[in-house]
Amino acid sequence: MSIHARDLRKYYTVGGEQVRALDGVSLDVEDGEFVTVTGASGSGKSTLMNILGCLDVPDSGEYILDGENVSGLSQNALSEIRGVKIGFIFQSFNLISGLTALENVELPLLYRRIPKKTRSMLALNALERVGLSDRALHRPSELSGGQQQRVAIARAIAAEPKIILADEPCGNLDPKSAADVLNVLGELSAGGKTVIMITHNEQTALSAKRLVRIAEGRILQ
Repeated sequence: MSIHARDLRKYYTVGGEQVRALDGVSLDVEDGEFVTVTGASGSGKSTLMNILGCLDVPDSGEYILDGENVSGLSQNALSEIRGVKIGFIFQSFNLISGLTALENVELPLLYRRIPKKTRSMLALNALERVGLSDRALHRPSELSGGQQQRVAIARAIAAEPKIILADEPCGNLDPKSAADVLNVLGELSAGGKTVIMITHNEQTALSAKRLVRIAEGRILQ
């Protein structure tokens, strides 16, 4: 699924002053690309991720997602797009402690009212793809940090979204676990998923096929 952003601008008012979170950002990401967006804190990378993930809308500019201009859609329409086309991975794994790995992966499918038998099949398949089918009945407290993040990845891909947005997915992991997670993201890209990862870590950033640097709301050339 392709992404085409044109002249995105997003402003906030903080303490009576206008902050240019995005100041004319243009970005193209083609089907199956693995792209990293990196920059210092406050550079605009999280604002860009929120817009690409249809969690927010730009003040001006165009965002074309899979051939559709989503810049001015309603919140309900954006929510529908998020549920069908985009999978999210966050630094904090956001797993529910009382549920098994399988049940955590099933949650987004439950919200989409997918029948129980199909949910279980999709969730098990997703866990297998991240190498955790043998941990399906374990709770988060019984898993390492790297395994918990892979469960979070399985949850993001269970419904077969075309785009994976990963926000600092290795931020809380040791080097080996981080490498495992990056390998999974690379395999997803190789399998046709469009993967966009945000990170401030230079070594992590270099794991993607393409690196985009952002500073003061602008992409550096």
